[in-house]
Amino acid sequence: MNADAKKHTAAFGWFGIFAVAVFACIWLACTVMDTSWVWGTSTISDFGISKTDAASYFKYGCVLTGALLAVFGVGEACNKSKFGFVLAGVMFVLAGICLALLGVFTLDHGNGNVHHAFAYLFMIFMLAAIIAASANYWYDGHEIIGGISIALFCVAAAAAFAYPFAHFEVIAAVIGLTWTTMHSALTVASGIKGKDFQ
Repeated sequence: MNADAKKHTAAFGWFGIFAVAVFACIWLACTVMDTSWVWGTSTISDFGISKTDAASYFKYGCVLTGALLAVFGVGEACNKSKFGFVLAGVMFVLAGICLALLGVFTLDHGNGNVHHAFAYLFMIFMLAAIIAASANYWYDGHEIIGGISIALFCVAAAAAFAYPFAHFEVIAAVIGLTWTTMHSALTVASGIKGKDFQ
């Protein structure tokens, strides 16, 4: 990969970090605004139908985070050369679009089926992005990064069977945020230092 492409990739990597930061801040702000939200009982989507300002925070937060995630994905797909990372970029774009639509179609639209459909699609696309990029890391000999990804996936899979959905959703969200931060940071670092994670 040439120097210009590496610089572009590093620049786009910041969008992934910003997406995580925005979502984390919005999530925290929503919990402060809506004290009726209870971890393990309420779902993250419940913020969208809150009677407090948390509803607005959730809606705009999903749209903004989704847009940032999609831009990050565009950078991955256009500026990276290895198949796993390019595929992950495409999945990030689709996941970002679904996340933005979660903010538009909240649980109070119709009977919530549209919201749930986009929620499941978002999780599928994020999982596909994680698997694609992690496989590329492993294939390229970066076993530590691949191993961390596998460990996080195992924790999420175990949580899916061990806990009710409201518990699992929060655990999966934290894992997704953690992995996206790691991947985005590696993207930025590889562009700055010229290391070939691309």
